[in-house]
Amino acid sequence: MNSKNVLSLLAASVAAVLLVVGGADAAPKKAKYTYLTGSTPQGNASIVVAVKKGMCKKRGLDIGFKLFTSGGVAAQSFIAGKGDWVVTGDWPAVRTWIKTQGEKDPIVGLFPAAHYTDLSVVVSKSSIKKAADFKGKTMGVWLGTTSEFFAAKYLDAYNVPLDAVTYKNIKPAEMVVALDRGDIAGFTIWQPYGWRSEQVSGKKVHILSTGKGFFTEYMVTSTRRSLIEKDPDAVSAMIRCTQDGANFIASNADEASKIIGKHFKIPADKVKRMIVVQNFDVTYNAFFRKAMDELNAFMMSKGKSKMKVNWATNFDSRGLGNVSASLVK
Repeated sequence: MNSKNVLSLLAASVAAVLLVVGGADAAPKKAKYTYLTGSTPQGNASIVVAVKKGMCKKRGLDIGFKLFTSGGVAAQSFIAGKGDWVVTGDWPAVRTWIKTQGEKDPIVGLFPAAHYTDLSVVVSKSSIKKAADFKGKTMGVWLGTTSEFFAAKYLDAYNVPLDAVTYKNIKPAEMVVALDRGDIAGFTIWQPYGWRSEQVSGKKVHILSTGKGFFTEYMVTSTRRSLIEKDPDAVSAMIRCTQDGANFIASNADEASKIIGKHFKIPADKVKRMIVVQNFDVTYNAFFRKAMDELNAFMMSKGKSKMKVNWATNFDSRGLGNVSASLVK
């Protein structure tokens, strides 16, 4: 991908947020806030840039980060009372909302931090050329996560019966090793594990498909309802500085990649490949709700979720609405 195309992608991904970053920020109530994240740039890129470039402090917010091995682990810490905001993948977000529903201070969705199709990948042996080639073979998936949902969406998109493929439950880092050994014919996961597999196995493997055309994954920022009600200025300021960061990424992709790469200890070139395909639009809309509902319905069918998302209860759009009414649809 050449630099012109990179800038075009980035400009498109933040076009919707350029209009909503203005506005005055009143004084937040805490001296320091903590943002819990996973260990990769999905959904975190814009807030990391905003903090590291001093954009949040200009809006009166002092934010520190606490990194975890995954968004799911970060969510567990948030449920235990740590931090002020947490960004996770779509399924950990839904699981957290439902788990704390009915509590005195439930955790609720605040805004979709990013979404993408190209960072969800099917990695396979080079001999696998199409989805139908998985028939009668074993695919590595991380059961009970978006990895399993993505596998089902991929096979369905190409009319491959789910019972024609054997699933093997494997965690992401182990998938790379399992494919290299030949234990599995391929796996479904998110980046950067596809690139890591290519590094380890070379021409023995390839990225067979992304989610483009049939799958969209969301990263979601959640918080406690009490923060929205008792410290609305901090919530508004955080949303605005998140968009400040997204706008910076759009016009300064190389510098942003270095900042993000240093934070997550990932090479800047790989970071750039990850941020150019993320859409940082935070709008709460029907497309977002439909994607989340479809994911949760799948998890209910697998016995991993016990109820539907109640959008009136599990998501609180007041923070977005305070920034701009156009962000709530």
